[in-house]
Amino acid sequence: MEYRLKAYYREGEKPSALRRAGKLPGVMYNRHLNRKVYVDLVEFDKVFRQASIHHVIVLELPDGQSLPTLVRQVNLDKRRRRPEHVDFFVLSDEPVEMYVPLRFVGTPAGVRAGGVLQEIHRDILVKVSPRNIPEFIEVDVSGLEIGDSLHASDLKLPPGVELAISPEETIAAVVPPEDAEKLAEEVAAEVAEPEVIKKGKEEEEE
Repeated sequence: MEYRLKAYYREGEKPSALRRAGKLPGVMYNRHLNRKVYVDLVEFDKVFRQASIHHVIVLELPDGQSLPTLVRQVNLDKRRRRPEHVDFFVLSDEPVEMYVPLRFVGTPAGVRAGGVLQEIHRDILVKVSPRNIPEFIEVDVSGLEIGDSLHASDLKLPPGVELAISPEETIAAVVPPEDAEKLAEEVAAEVAEPEVIKKGKEEEEE
């Protein structure tokens, strides 16, 4: 799935002035390109809430170009937690590392026996050609008993998709009820904020 967002080239506008006008400064880049841009903050917020880092955002530029991108980094204002700057990575035919959502299916045998399913990861880092980006990766957890865990190496990846994390990384586990709350707290602490979100970046020097 892809989303579309109008973007404009920055020709000398100061980031602070753009922010006061309700715009979000940013940059679009890859190995062959590095260009300053800006987008409407309200429109970006609307699109990013849906696309996040998992889906392609097509930047529609004034010169007629439509460039497929992934959001690589969003810098937030410390106090207001409002976007201050965004990095768009422009896709080409080269494979790219990106996070793809996981979709858990089935009821674990261990849950029917009184255990609790803990979803350790809700998405996973993979390496994939932009032409083969899957909307999600299905994870069948129906065979997990209490005490069982499922690892990255157990995932059935679509053709053209490779793991970009350790195969030993735990994806999900079924634990006894008494262990569920502790594990849930540990997982929440680790994934409270996506890696793409950065806080308190200093204003750009331009």
